[in-house]
Amino acid sequence: MTVRKGDNLLRGDRTPAYVSRETGAAELQISPDTWDQWVKDGHLPAPCDAFPTGSPRWRWEDVDRKLSGRTVVGLDAALKGAANFGKKPGGRRDAA
Repeated sequence: MTVRKGDNLLRGDRTPAYVSRETGAAELQISPDTWDQWVKDGHLPAPCDAFPTGSPRWRWEDVDRKLSGRTVVGLDAALKGAANFGKKPGGRRDAA
């Protein structure tokens, strides 16, 4: 079943924070099958892990960011820092 953006009167013009494939596809004016293909091809992010397997949801902010090619400022550096946490620096000399 395809949900049209205008048919959902509960939220008005606001896109919800987390969308189903049907709601996300309606928001982008594509079919749910196209949504699935875009996820498979990497044009859209994978669904969030926090929802049960039978009801996948995508964070709309991530979908918008992926389609626009933007990244979160500062997040990449934070993730790199977290990945290197606890690792011994290779090129530094210890102070005596």
